[in-house]
Amino acid sequence: MKTTLEIPEDLMHAVKVRATATGRKLKDVVAELIRRGLETPPLPSVEDPLQSWAKKLVFHPDGTVTNPDGIDDAAFFEALEDIRRRSRFSPPRDPFADP
Repeated sequence: MKTTLEIPEDLMHAVKVRATATGRKLKDVVAELIRRGLETPPLPSVEDPLQSWAKKLVFHPDGTVTNPDGIDDAAFFEALEDIRRRSRFSPPRDPFADP
């Protein structure tokens, strides 16, 4: 079957080089490459990471939201509480002051 396609110049050049290197007709190389492409299973679609994460969230009737994959490490929460405790007893830092 004859058809007309607009193929990018660099791609067509690569196909011609392959046909010449293998001693085959251009139409045979193009047919083989198309056939191989159609036989290859499609790649799974990659979901947006933010959307994937948002789907995991659990919304509770009281309006709170829980991340089931959240941090479950007592040391993390102890360190966080320590940081909060220290910041309560120190004066606020002036971000514009000279160090």
